[in-house]
Amino acid sequence: MTTRRPRATDGEGPSEGPSGGPGEGRSFLKWAGGKTRYADRLAALAPPYRGRYLEPFMGSAALFFELRPARAVLSDANPELVVCFRQVAEDPEKVMALLDAMPNDREFYDSVRAQRVEALSDAERAARVIYLNKTGFRGLWRVNRRGVFNVPYGAYDRPYYNRRTLLAASAALRGAEIHCRDFTEALRQAEAGDWVYLDPPYVPLGGFADFQRYTAEQFGEADHRRLAAAMREAAGRGVYVTLSNSDTPLSREIFADFRVTRMATRRDINLRAAGRGSWDLVFTNYETPAT
Repeated sequence: MTTRRPRATDGEGPSEGPSGGPGEGRSFLKWAGGKTRYADRLAALAPPYRGRYLEPFMGSAALFFELRPARAVLSDANPELVVCFRQVAEDPEKVMALLDAMPNDREFYDSVRAQRVEALSDAERAARVIYLNKTGFRGLWRVNRRGVFNVPYGAYDRPYYNRRTLLAASAALRGAEIHCRDFTEALRQAEAGDWVYLDPPYVPLGGFADFQRYTAEQFGEADHRRLAAAMREAAGRGVYVTLSNSDTPLSREIFADFRVTRMATRRDINLRAAGRGSWDLVFTNYETPAT
């Protein structure tokens, strides 16, 4: 068996961000369902908000990195992701040093996957998230009902991080609040003039498209209805809300109280190339430009 050592890139070539200098405007994670490919199109749908930017389903925070808002509140129900973002903000050099010492092979991957996170330092937990994200199958973050990460090894020969991207992300995150919490708490705390962008686990398209178990608790239909109710309540207080979801009859029914825009996307999680073309629905409580 050949052990591959990670290569950190310096921002040249395809790793460059979509705005600013190399590595700027881009997340340091490749997240299943993330919005990096069309963050610019979502940014074009922004309302005329004058308050804070809130992202309660943080994921890779692609839209946050695209926007670089002056005031932002990021949150997620995944505690490992929250620790990772906080550590990238506070000590990116330490996180990168830990990643540099981690070989890319199946045996080491399995040992990292099996680690008890409570026995690790916060920096080690952050490096673990990035390592599993870049070496696990298709960048999935999936856990079982006991909260145990169970994504198989992906055998990818690629860098764990781009130095410029990660340092640029660190600089952007230092000005943001980062919380571990349910989306309802984030929406309750949003104030008039704030903009909340919501990118939850999608209503399933059917069959094997259902990758809902992002935390130990599944995100099901009842959660989507709970989300719609929280959005309505926030909208009633003068909060701008934007939601991305799948183009399904159930999505349209649950979020029927909001304006809807249809946006072309791509599903990299689909193993069949013919099934990757798709559409997302973008629900808002304000009028958006035509897309």
